[in-house]
Amino acid sequence: MNRPGFSLALVILLAASLSFPASSLAISRSDMETIWRNNGAVEGVQEFRFGYVDWIGSSVSVEGKGPIRNNSGPAKILAQKAAVTDGRRNLLLLLYEIRYGLPARLESIDISGKVVEPHIDSEMIIGDEYKISITLPLERLLEECVIFSATVRQGE
Repeated sequence: MNRPGFSLALVILLAASLSFPASSLAISRSDMETIWRNNGAVEGVQEFRFGYVDWIGSSVSVEGKGPIRNNSGPAKILAQKAAVTDGRRNLLLLLYEIRYGLPARLESIDISGKVVEPHIDSEMIIGDEYKISITLPLERLLEECVIFSATVRQGE
């Protein structure tokens, strides 16, 4: 079934989406400065519960861990996948912490969202644990990662 009106609307939407410069989607310098101030205006690297932010270098770093059940190849692959998943979850938790802060007494956080593909800096096996280190540009964390929902429970 041919619908000329639908095709024309699709072409107009595509042209409109391409006419906006990519920089209009970027986080502004004043927004970045506000986020920095809201987090204590620390010069250099700042430690958070779920990772580190280098405000000068404009990057974030988190770790991910996965247990190795036994010494087999498949167990190591599963541990690596668990470590990457844990690292991606830590990126979401760090994003939440940077944007909204966390209570002093934290019991748990349930969070869901979308994380961009991070750069894995290092991978190592220490004892029965697979560990990875992830670095992501701060702008990518703030612009491209999305929190769909989060529930924070405070401890007593």
